Amino acid sequence: MTAELKSRSMRTWRKFHRYSFGYFKIISLFTAFTMVVLALTGILLTHQDELPFVQNTRIPSNMLPGKYQARLDETRERQQLTDILPRETLVPLKWLVLDLHTGDFWGAWGRWYYDLIAVAFTVLASTGFYMFFKIRKNYRF
Repeated sequence: MTAELKSRSMRTWRKFHRYSFGYFKIISLFTAFTMVVLALTGILLTHQDELPFVQNTRIPSNMLPGKYQARLDETRERQQLTDILPRETLVPLKWLVLDLHTGDFWGAWGRWYYDLIAVAFTVLASTGFYMFFKIRKNYRF
């Protein structure tokens, strides 16, 4: 391969890396926000045993989508607690953290969006690795 052809090949990889999922500012902002949510909820899920507030904190269900109250009622019915305990209106923080981490909070579209983000970061990481090792192979330190 000639030097010009190698240079053109690297320019193509750089363009692909730069323009895939990172060129448009609004998409980049949504992606960055999603990654921050994933990172923070991942930390909370990983250390939920060491952080008692994750286990003990409850959030009012009127601040969340209606599916959370339905989930609470369903859990009470399965455990046969409907006659014993009053109707619960507080959702465990653990449920919210898990749903935010998996994308279930946003419904089916949220899961698809999270899958798209995962594909985007896989493409960006693989092209970044390729360019790093390709450049490093060409230059000696």
